Amino acid sequence: MGKFGWAHITDAHKSARGPDGAIQFATGSEGFQSGSHKLTFDYTSDFLVLSGNMNISGTLRANVFDVITTTKTEMDISGSTNFGDDKDDTHAFTGSVSIVSGGLRTNYHKLTAASYNVATHDSIIGVSSSVYTSILIPSASVVGAGRTLIIKDEFNTTRTDATQIAISASTGETIDHNSTYSLSGDSPALSIYSDGISKWFIY
Repeated sequence: MGKFGWAHITDAHKSARGPDGAIQFATGSEGFQSGSHKLTFDYTSDFLVLSGNMNISGTLRANVFDVITTTKTEMDISGSTNFGDDKDDTHAFTGSVSIVSGGLRTNYHKLTAASYNVATHDSIIGVSSSVYTSILIPSASVVGAGRTLIIKDEFNTTRTDATQIAISASTGETIDHNSTYSLSGDSPALSIYSDGISKWFIY
């Protein structure tokens, strides 16, 4: 067997640094391998965490994209999208909204019961029964200023006082300065908007 002498390996003394799970990167002019608590990988749950900013010059692809907060000034998306997963979710837009191609659809509730408390997400109530029907609309202060609501008699019959649609405002609120409003006759309808305080107005 031959004899072997010492072998010198450059930078063999430089070990990786940083907290457990830190992703290593070169740092300094001497090329130390280091890590940061702001860029870690949890190898037990396969979860990559970046606490800070990221600049991407290429394309970012994700199977699921969950945005918590964004300051993006322009969003260009092709295909269908969904915002929220519940009818009571609220999405606020500051500024104008333009629908260049397509239509706007709001929540429609087909009412067949004799009474109904209008939900905050309802926009159109279609009354589809011939009996006396009582409807309680939500508080103007809850739904906010500019909220609109349409109530329409969809049943093909003339409504008398005994079979009217009786609409009531919340306690202490009004519909055109009255606490109640009734619909009777042939296919009547009511369109109202909220002042965001305590009043609904017919328009």
